[in-house]
Amino acid sequence: MAPDLRVFGSCWALAGWAVQPDVMVVLGEGHQVGSVERGLDGGDGWVAVCEGCFIGDPVTLEARLHDSPEHGARTVHQAYLQNL
Repeated sequence: MAPDLRVFGSCWALAGWAVQPDVMVVLGEGHQVGSVERGLDGGDGWVAVCEGCFIGDPVTLEARLHDSPEHGARTVHQAYLQNL
């Protein structure tokens, strides 16, 4: 998949596999910084994963759900930039 320069800039990309369409990798600055996975919550939402942990609400411990892998990748990108 080609990177969306409006979302990530020139050094970021969202990549996936045809055999496993529910998992996509977020590549940033030459290495994997996270992923987005559909169905981790048991539904159709996409969950952003960074450093092996889902990104969500620290109070309720619920995953933040996204409508598309691109929205989830944007969350991974923001978490990476903020060193969360």
